[in-house]
Amino acid sequence: MSSDPLPRNWRAPLTAVLGGVVFALSSPPTDFLPAVLIGLGLLFVATQAVVRIRAAVLMAALWSTSAGLVGMRFVPGVIVRFTDLGFALGVLALVLLCIIQAGTWAIGMGAARWLELRTGLEPRLGFGLGTLVAISFVFVIAWTPAGLISPWPALVQLAEVIGEKGVSVLIAVAAALLASPLVRFVAPAAPSTSRPWLAPAIGAGLLALMAAHGTLRMRQVRAEHAALPTMRLGVVQAAVEARLRWQSGAREQILARLRRLTVDAERGGAELTLWPEAAYPFVIPHAPGRMQRGRRAIVGDPVRGPVLFGLITSALDADAGYNATTLVSPEGLIQLPQAKMELLWFGETVPFGEHLPFLRKLFSRAGGLIPGKDVSILTAGPARIGVLNCYEDTLPSIGRKIAKAEPNVLVNVTNDAWFGPTAEPELHLRLSALRAVETRLDLVRAVNLGVPAWIDASGSVRARGRADAEGVMHVTPALATRGPTLYVRFGDAPLWLAFALGLAVSWRRRRLSATRTP
Repeated sequence: MSSDPLPRNWRAPLTAVLGGVVFALSSPPTDFLPAVLIGLGLLFVATQAVVRIRAAVLMAALWSTSAGLVGMRFVPGVIVRFTDLGFALGVLALVLLCIIQAGTWAIGMGAARWLELRTGLEPRLGFGLGTLVAISFVFVIAWTPAGLISPWPALVQLAEVIGEKGVSVLIAVAAALLASPLVRFVAPAAPSTSRPWLAPAIGAGLLALMAAHGTLRMRQVRAEHAALPTMRLGVVQAAVEARLRWQSGAREQILARLRRLTVDAERGGAELTLWPEAAYPFVIPHAPGRMQRGRRAIVGDPVRGPVLFGLITSALDADAGYNATTLVSPEGLIQLPQAKMELLWFGETVPFGEHLPFLRKLFSRAGGLIPGKDVSILTAGPARIGVLNCYEDTLPSIGRKIAKAEPNVLVNVTNDAWFGPTAEPELHLRLSALRAVETRLDLVRAVNLGVPAWIDASGSVRARGRADAEGVMHVTPALATRGPTLYVRFGDAPLWLAFALGLAVSWRRRRLSATRTP
């Protein structure tokens, strides 16, 4: 009989909770980037320290819930500012959100342990597979290991080949290798190894190879892009408070502010001015045509144009609208808008509202939008602009879809005013950097009360504007005409195929070993 059953029984869940808290410390405002590896390593230890699959599921759920409570602690404040629910219900909403999001990690790690037991898959590789499953489902904020570690761009350059998810898998495997010796401290009955240093050495070597490759690749990308044509863009920070746009009497005031800042941008040499998401305060049809004249016009004395701007458009064949982006030329001609393809549940749409219109009416302001389906490249001179709307710049699938239309620069329009002075705008910026690496295109972000920025094709933040005050930032992104990257062409399919082959090989080896056993 063990002399310390209680401590032994509680070591794994305590390790899981600690790992989740540490993992979240990699996000703003703490920004302790090594916490990504430490937190994932502790998750690996916790799931390996238990025997049953359902126990591994519980460890993953505890880890993810803890990470969410710390990393998204800004949620109750947002709810208090924009609803009548109060702080207590805001905290409850955060807890429920974290529990829901924890389901993806619970499923991922449970499936990985099941496959390890059934096929003999190496546990560190199984941990990588579990991470892949977990981050393949998105609820609200798509924060991944690779996204969180993007301020170290040398470690994420393989995203042009294997994407954000593939880089996250490599980071997870490296973390598991580094943490392997700790399994015996949490589960003393775990089998020992004669060379406990070997796994950490392999993990450190994997990270070193990623960093070395990334450093070399960043130099190559920057050298290639230095020879490309550029375009001078003026990025407008209008600093429009979130509720102000709801006030019909403030619309002309908002437009006047945007036009004034556009004049400042053009005086600074801007060849194209960018406005944030839903900046234009009036609704126009979702179609190409001529801009409204008079008080609702964008171009015209003293604004020269062109201007790319976010707005709400009305669908021509439905009682709904789009969260869209379009571009108006100096002549006042509007191009076919690019509609946002991934809408926020209840913030912009309701589940099944596209097929059941009466649901949209139940949710008034949230329910009037429908998602776009097609890609519309906007053009201004030599620029072919692919637009990522709001949090679409955190979604690899949308980045791929836009990049397949072969833009030569990416633009993100966002309104982060809803989150106020919290960590969310910085987190949003960090998660967007992988879109530039995956596509090898410069990404310019026009953000209202968030962080305007220019991220180059190496994933480095080249310029950033103020998040809390009116102003204009001038940037000169490269216009890259190269073909799609391997990731844009093939997506995550090669990664899933590699794991399928690995499982088949592991299962085959186990069968052969069983037949040879006397």
